[in-house]
Amino acid sequence: MIISLRNLSYSDLKKELTKENRIVLYSCNACVKACGFGGMAMMDRLEKALTDDGFTVIGKDLISMGCSTNLVEKRNQDCAKKNLYAEADVIIPLICEDGYEGIHDLFRDKKVISMAKTLGVGTFTPDRGVVLTTPFENTGFEPRPEGYTLPEVAGIMNFPAGFFDDEKESESQTELVSLTIDGMPVTAEKDKNLMALCKEKGINIPHLCHHDDLQDYGACRLCLVKIEGFRDLAAACCVQVQEGMNITTSDETLESYRKALLELAISSGDHSCLTCTKGIPTPFAACELQAMVRQYGITESPYEQNREFHPQDNSSAVIFHDPNKCILCGRCVRACEEIAG
Repeated sequence: MIISLRNLSYSDLKKELTKENRIVLYSCNACVKACGFGGMAMMDRLEKALTDDGFTVIGKDLISMGCSTNLVEKRNQDCAKKNLYAEADVIIPLICEDGYEGIHDLFRDKKVISMAKTLGVGTFTPDRGVVLTTPFENTGFEPRPEGYTLPEVAGIMNFPAGFFDDEKESESQTELVSLTIDGMPVTAEKDKNLMALCKEKGINIPHLCHHDDLQDYGACRLCLVKIEGFRDLAAACCVQVQEGMNITTSDETLESYRKALLELAISSGDHSCLTCTKGIPTPFAACELQAMVRQYGITESPYEQNREFHPQDNSSAVIFHDPNKCILCGRCVRACEEIAG
């Protein structure tokens, strides 16, 4: 993992901009996300900070690997992305120095703002998070087996702490609402996504189609919740919180629905959830379907197994596609449309 940290303050970033600029936010979804200043969530936060201060953000672009030359070049080939960049005059990349060079070389007619310092190579630790283990010589850090935590590195190098909006100077006030979730009084930003709010509060709502880096979808229906005054159950991933909401995220009825949906999912194709090991958690990925099957104590499905076999596709150099495992969550399609282009 390449370790990079932000070395540009929010006030210095604003000095690089004018209110007439048309800004595109651009971010890698790999190393810099693990380092805490990249990914869709961080672009959302920066967009809000800039918008509150009167700047114009016309779009956001998330790339799976910012140091992949061919993926970067596709920004000038895909129609939707090409048109977005044609309209922009400033690009703010939340990315490492290598990724910055790639986007800067591609859009030499735009102002591309450098804001990160790449420091070396690191790894993820369960107890300390991401650590810098092999610093570049020009950083002045001595290699050490246990590595340096990112807050430690930022403090030594006098880099800005936290993210841009932690130090933002806007005087605008966020509108807060009061609501109740599972009997617990909660104060939150108005229109905040309910799934994200519950995650912040330590409330786990099962889901398979939702992903923080993708637009709301509401297909898997596992995140259905009860909201007082709503005639039907609502998908938490598609709900924006409002004043006075009274929300139930788990009860006997909801858990029964979720178990039935999971039983239907594993009967819909060739799923070996009860025997395979891909649900074992790792720092980066695990099979969420299998984890939920185990969580709900499912040992078999009461529904008839779909035995129709679809040919597997191994023609791609990077993706093995087995349609017999598909549960129609839509993540792969949306990732290709929204991120890869």
